[in-house]
Amino acid sequence: MLLSLISVIALGACSPDLGSSIQGWSPAVAGDGVAYVATQEGKLKALIDDGTGVVSVKWNFPAGEEVLGGAFNSPVVGKELIYVAAVDGNLYAVDKESGTIGPKGWKSSLVQDAERQHLVSGPVVDADESTILVGSDDQHLYAIDAARGEEKWKFKAGDKIWSTPVIANEMVYFGSHDRNVYALDLATGELKWQFLTGGAIVARPLVWRDMVLIGSFDRKLYALDAENGTELWTFNGANNWIWAGAVAGDSFVFALSMDGHVYALDRLGNLQWDYDAGSSLVADPVIVPRGLVVASRGGDVFLIDITAGTLINQYSDIKPAEILAPLFALPIADDALGLTSVGGNQQDSVFVGAEDGTVYRIQARSGLNRVWCFDTREDRACS
Repeated sequence: MLLSLISVIALGACSPDLGSSIQGWSPAVAGDGVAYVATQEGKLKALIDDGTGVVSVKWNFPAGEEVLGGAFNSPVVGKELIYVAAVDGNLYAVDKESGTIGPKGWKSSLVQDAERQHLVSGPVVDADESTILVGSDDQHLYAIDAARGEEKWKFKAGDKIWSTPVIANEMVYFGSHDRNVYALDLATGELKWQFLTGGAIVARPLVWRDMVLIGSFDRKLYALDAENGTELWTFNGANNWIWAGAVAGDSFVFALSMDGHVYALDRLGNLQWDYDAGSSLVADPVIVPRGLVVASRGGDVFLIDITAGTLINQYSDIKPAEILAPLFALPIADDALGLTSVGGNQQDSVFVGAEDGTVYRIQARSGLNRVWCFDTREDRACS
């Protein structure tokens, strides 16, 4: 067991029990008519999503009885490969077409599962898909050659790294259990700056308007100068840990807390509105053309107007299963209004992995409507 994902962190307060295990959280991603999910049975599963509302299994990796362990954070879909950081301590690059390592894929063993070390952080790939980065339980951030799976450099923090890194302007930003936010040179791994917060950090950073925005277990959202790490402002209105990564629109940044609230802040950190989802918020949210989509631990999905902070629609059929894995939506296209009415274009949908092993594609337009649901444990449509 992974010690309920947080009990290893001493903060002098009760730890929310996330009920986590080595099986992961069923994160799902999508692209080019395929949905991918890292299942709790230890497989990376590719689902054909052709817009009919019916999905089928394209492949399972690894084949046969082998397993890779689960994943807590989302795989990354590249041009030819899909990258997944697995609980078993390995980083995998899998051929998207065949579902095998194949001639172009690879497996890189970073930490030892036998020593109770895991990869909880999600991977991130740079723009030209030459370097992939991932944090680990052994306190290192690894930079891996995306073509060969070989280590380029590694940087050691003061504690575990569960924060999924972010790349921007030839820099990489991430947080650590040691309470620090780090900024490194992408090419060399050289430390450019670090900033100490009051709590452990597991959230994915957000780079927005030359700021690094990141939440901490001290219940604060920090806005740091992306170039030198100077604190620009801090939002301290949350009443519980900030686990999920923040997202931003044109005018506001949206921070989620385990107190169940969504906080909308302007570029100076002033609170514009907050929305009470009624249950702890752990899953990273997404922005779609219609608004902000968040999912609660209680199993509800909410579509929220980003200007007014009012509820547009709610999807509750995932209950009683919990939602902890990051949500996924394709980046908003320049022609965001050119969306198909049913399923052919994945652009207008949110992909949700639930703790009972089910994966949902939910269309987020005027409301939240299920396109399909697939049970990865039974390999069939949800009953």
